[in-house]
Amino acid sequence: MKKESNKRLYFTDDFSPENVAKLQGEGYILRKASAYHEADTLEPCSEVAGDVPKAYLDLIKRNNSNIVTIEAKVGITPELQQTIDDAKAECEKVIAENEVLKKQVEAYQQTELRNSELLSENSRLSDALVKLNGVLVERNALAGQVKDLEAKLKKQTATEVKAAKTAEAKE
Repeated sequence: MKKESNKRLYFTDDFSPENVAKLQGEGYILRKASAYHEADTLEPCSEVAGDVPKAYLDLIKRNNSNIVTIEAKVGITPELQQTIDDAKAECEKVIAENEVLKKQVEAYQQTELRNSELLSENSRLSDALVKLNGVLVERNALAGQVKDLEAKLKKQTATEVKAAKTAEAKE
């Protein structure tokens, strides 16, 4: 025949030295509450307490054993509050840095846009300069032709004056 166990199990996830000492002092054997799975074998016991898995509650009811319930009050320790405050401060710092970086990215994008506009204007001015150089070359060529025509005209006029004088002299 199966001998019933007198074990008193306490299910918790708080294994701080203070909590372990307190619960063991009360005669409990500690078990990690989050380690229990539905497929696990149930450990024979006469009493359960803490964050008890449902399967153990059913076992205790079947065996008419004791179920101990406790009201746990959870507080924030000064160390935990300091950690929370530090995390909040770090978050605020990261948010502020993020805003600065966003502004820098916007400024960079504005600069890139302005640079693009300047490159476009530079290209347009370069094209205009090439056209003006072509016009200047044509103008210089025409100026040379004008000089040649002026020289020819002067020679023709001088020849015509001589011919007119010669014609007058014959008359």
